[in-house]
Amino acid sequence: MWHEEIITIEQLSYRILIAKKDSILRDRWFDLFGWYPKEQKQHYSQYAQIYKESLAKFGEEKFKNYANSRSLRAYHTAAIDDPKLDSLKQVANYPMTHMANYVPSVTTNGEYGLVVPGHHHLHC
Repeated sequence: MWHEEIITIEQLSYRILIAKKDSILRDRWFDLFGWYPKEQKQHYSQYAQIYKESLAKFGEEKFKNYANSRSLRAYHTAAIDDPKLDSLKQVANYPMTHMANYVPSVTTNGEYGLVVPGHHHLHC
């Protein structure tokens, strides 16, 4: 047995203390802020409906101006711009066949993969 593998009583009690505090803090966070992710998801899910209603209420021209001033994602403006809708469909169906030949690099634990850097990384 190596000297580094020996754990003293003090080290063990310290690790137990940290584990307990971590559990207490996790429970406290969940009690205080556990509602936030659900509310945030619900809030963001309403954006598409709000933009659709705004488009119907104010018309395409005013909505385009608003979308450009707020830099809205193309997803929200695709209903009034057919080229954007076509480009979104192309991106959504983009084949990933170029990744077929990538193999994990040789490592001691086998956890890391290797992707060759792009040409823009070579101009340092």
